[in-house]
Order: sequence, then C-alpha cells, then structure tokens
Amino acid sequence: MAFRTIITWLVLALLPVVIQADDNSDYELRDMDGKSHRVSDNRGKWLIINFWATWCPPCIQEMPELERFYRQNISSAQVWGVTFEDTDKAKIRQFIEQLGITYPVLGYGQDPLTGFGTVTVLPTTFVIDKQGLFLHRFEGPITAQDITEIIDQSN
Repeated sequence: MAFRTIITWLVLALLPVVIQADDNSDYELRDMDGKSHRVSDNRGKWLIINFWATWCPPCIQEMPELERFYRQNISSAQVWGVTFEDTDKAKIRQFIEQLGITYPVLGYGQDPLTGFGTVTVLPTTFVIDKQGLFLHRFEGPITAQDITEIIDQSN
C-alpha cells in the first residue's frame, strides 16, 4: 500500500497538470536580502510563482526553463522562485548561482504559504495574469513553452 502511494506521488510530480484556480489573493514574501515582494507590485506583467526545493530533482530540471522564460519575457513577465525549505542561506545562494538563476528567489526562512492554495507537490507553479488574478496552477515540472501556451490561451 505505501509503495503504491509513493509511486502515485512520483507520477504526479513528473507530469505537468494544469488546474483552474479561483483564488485571487494578494501574496507577499521577502527575497534573500529581506526585500518584500507582493503580487500587486507586478500589475501590468504576468507573474509566474514557482515553489521548489534544492532536494527536488523535477524542480532542478525545470529551473533552466523558468530562467529561459524569464529572460525571453522580461518586459512583460516576472518569475518568482519560492524556496520550500528552511536551510542555510549561503547554500541557497550557491545553488541558484550554479544554475544561473537571475529571477528573484523568495521565501527563505518564511512559511511558504501560497495565498493560492496548499502546495502538496513540488514543483508547483502558479500563473498570475497582468491584473493580478490567479489563473492556473501547474503541478510537476514545466517548460517555458508550457507557460507561454497558458498565457497565449488567456489573451
């Protein structure tokens, strides 16, 4: 029975699933330097909020894709990487440097509640539209193309 549960969670973590959400909360977290970031600060841009951990292989797999999306859409979108663990800050900084991540990493040492529902699978990614409305939730690894397709479908 436990083995079946583990397999189910692994399959869920590896398949991108899009779930329509209906919560439109304004959400706030601090970055690694203590600066506060709010969903409402990004009005006029798409906001991608990605929950991850250093010990999560699917999270690591998708981080270059998130970076690619961020760099290609910097004038119209923002990406937040929200660390889902409380570990040594130097370890997190080294980890994101090694991966070449330039988008903001938030949530270090904070309770990573989403404001948009409970995160039970890592990675989990939320797509917030230009008006700050919560549109979609992905569970499992995603690509830059997955994000672009959701945005294109919403326009």
